[in-house]
Amino acid sequence: MLQDFNICIQTQFVFGKNAQNQIGSKLKKRGVKKVLIHHDNGEFLYATGLLESISRNLEKEGISWVELGGVLPNPRLSLVYEGIEIAKKEDVDFVIAIGGGSVIDSAKAIGLGAVIKGDVWDFFTGAAVPESSLPVGVILTCPATGSESSAVTVVNNAEEGKKLLVSHPLVRPVIAFMNPELTCSLPRFLTSCGVIDMFSHVCERYFTPDDEIGVIDRMSEGILKTLVDLGPRVLKEPRNYSYRAEIMWIGTIAHNNTVGVGRVQDWATHEIGNELSALYDTPHGATLSIIMGSWMRYVYKNKPERFARYAQEVFGVKWEPENTIEAAYQGILRTEDFFKQMGMPVSFHDFKIPTDRTEEMLDRIAFSQEDHCIGGIMRLNREDCQKIYQMAF
Repeated sequence: MLQDFNICIQTQFVFGKNAQNQIGSKLKKRGVKKVLIHHDNGEFLYATGLLESISRNLEKEGISWVELGGVLPNPRLSLVYEGIEIAKKEDVDFVIAIGGGSVIDSAKAIGLGAVIKGDVWDFFTGAAVPESSLPVGVILTCPATGSESSAVTVVNNAEEGKKLLVSHPLVRPVIAFMNPELTCSLPRFLTSCGVIDMFSHVCERYFTPDDEIGVIDRMSEGILKTLVDLGPRVLKEPRNYSYRAEIMWIGTIAHNNTVGVGRVQDWATHEIGNELSALYDTPHGATLSIIMGSWMRYVYKNKPERFARYAQEVFGVKWEPENTIEAAYQGILRTEDFFKQMGMPVSFHDFKIPTDRTEEMLDRIAFSQEDHCIGGIMRLNREDCQKIYQMAF
């Protein structure tokens, strides 16, 4: 049975070919006067004329702008501080992120920090709670994290070696311009990272301690099955608009909690994997593909029926009551086969990550609640997480 929930996804989605060309008119209707354009300085922005087109579109509607580039994967707090300073100095009233999850998360953090006198990092450590934010909009060019409509922002404090998040409705972007054509030239690796990120976002919600199977589960299974089907296809036909459109929208619904309402969620794979990003700057999608299979092996016997159903509905594994454990395990093997098919690592070794600093990573995991654990389908303590790291070596 669905548990009680409260959700408001206030993001306006402008989806389709040339969607980004509506940015000037849409922001004008919102009364926007001056925009901070935030991006990663990627060659794509200049080679395609996208950045110039956006700035002209804004100017046409009488909206002035300033810009800040340089966002890196696992967005840095140092650049967020720079963006906050610019936003305050230039009296910006709107932030536009052009890019993927890292740019969007950085823009969200700038939005939070631009309206306060204190330190935005306090929101990430839990020392303060957001009360307002500059509105943020998105021109999505790299579907992956679903940050274009999620209530989460993740930032990497490189000086402290901490990658932390803020989860609050205030950080949801107010508008997202989503043109699948802008994603057709994405490199294979970034495309694969995005697909794995989406896949994991759904799994973090699907693998719940709840027993009952309902509409949210069936929606999740449909999304996961579609990703398994389309992921390899889009690598073979990267300019297929239909594939790109499906994947772009899946990225959005995978992480705005459409398939997470009314249930206990897990998030252990993210908690464990994020420390690889914090310590080694490993791309987020790769951390998830490295950790997920080992996490599944460690916890699946705690809920074998759910894992067996996952194997059946997503990968077509035959499941009978007498072979539940075997079916569940086959689903884990099929998951890793899918990751490999997408060209993604499934171990530390695959991505040449050292294995001698797990204690540092364990020290940084945010174990919580009275049991000092993480996870939902199975509560994991420090020793459990250490074993998962070791399994992933």
